[in-house]
Amino acid sequence: MTTSTTSTPFREGLFRDGSDGPTLLAGRCTSCGRVSFPVPDMCLQCRGQDIDAVELGGDAELLCATTVHMPNRHFPPGHAVGFVVLPQGVRIFTQLRPVDAKPFRSGMPMKLEIAPLWREDDTDVLAYRFVPA
Repeated sequence: MTTSTTSTPFREGLFRDGSDGPTLLAGRCTSCGRVSFPVPDMCLQCRGQDIDAVELGGDAELLCATTVHMPNRHFPPGHAVGFVVLPQGVRIFTQLRPVDAKPFRSGMPMKLEIAPLWREDDTDVLAYRFVPA
């Protein structure tokens, strides 16, 4: 018997993984210009209702990182999380994937990747995370 694996995003509208690489999808308020991720229903700054879709790209800088030692439903103890800031000034809390066991340090350049972060039944749940560039 053959089983096939499918994939689904953790949440629709967070990212796009295209031929030019992955990008996060955000919203820019047409009234005040604030960029927010994820796309809000209304501007968190001026409460404007007109929000344009924008792509944030995949480059970021690490602000801070920590290792989580408590297990949870999807991640074993010892997984890394942190805050990154994108060129537009948007700060994002995210999973981090280490490379070659190098420690994370504030200010290091990071790249976005879209990857299966856990599996439910025969479905890979895709989400964004950042890795050292």
